[in-house]
Amino acid sequence: MDKYLSIDIGGTFIKYNVMDAQGQILETSDIPTAIDTDTFKEQLVGVVEKHKKEVVGIGICIAGFIDPQSGTNTDFSVRPSFRAFNIKEELHRISGLPVMLENDSNCALIGEMEAGAGKRYSDVLLLTIGTGIGGALAIDKKLYRGSHFKAGEANFMRMYGREPEATAGLVRKVSEALHKQVDGYYIFEHLEDDRIREIYEDWLKRLAVAVGNVAVFFDPEAVLIGGGICEQKHFIEDLKKEVYDRFCHLEEYTQIKACEKGNQAGRIGAYVLLKQMLRKGV
Repeated sequence: MDKYLSIDIGGTFIKYNVMDAQGQILETSDIPTAIDTDTFKEQLVGVVEKHKKEVVGIGICIAGFIDPQSGTNTDFSVRPSFRAFNIKEELHRISGLPVMLENDSNCALIGEMEAGAGKRYSDVLLLTIGTGIGGALAIDKKLYRGSHFKAGEANFMRMYGREPEATAGLVRKVSEALHKQVDGYYIFEHLEDDRIREIYEDWLKRLAVAVGNVAVFFDPEAVLIGGGICEQKHFIEDLKKEVYDRFCHLEEYTQIKACEKGNQAGRIGAYVLLKQMLRKGV
């Protein structure tokens, strides 16, 4: 039975699965992501060395502008260790196995289309709301990466007036208004506080304009919203209301849904893309 190693490299944790040909997770684990390059590389090599004899390939997702063919990452805003060496080439060298490397938002979108909120759709836009606003786009069930592997990078959007902000911006503004450090959970537990409600509603309106604009431009069947904020059940309903109030025609044909696979989406997507690469014999 073929097995596959799927690794999600994040700023906080390196999470990985061993999966079978049917997509079942046989083993899952995580380790805190080291900051310095040498230790980070040792961590990845350690995971691969542990499993290389039992798997037929390695799928990896990571933040950045990733060329999946060469394995280069040209995003200089990511952690330096993430681009200090060619992860695809290095892990292939030490394992002898095929390695698939892809942007984390792209993998999350494929994971949701394979096993989550995007299963019913062919044209899907994913927006992840977290430290920044990331994104990915699939057309006819195929990733659209763009000429420079930057398609879906919603952080680059600019609008007349104030720009949309990710969850980190909301948390920062509420913390400043209350003169104490809070987190997203605190905000949603205290929306009855007029100071918090006003900041939240202003943040939500600007986010809704961004979501509506990209939905109008790309005309997907569905917009999937990811990030930890989706754990707050009424956030998606609040966002949908704001988007459809401003772009009323979208309500007829564009679904806005929360992602369903959580932090497994990237690993599932990396697994799917790895299997596709192996089928093509790349």
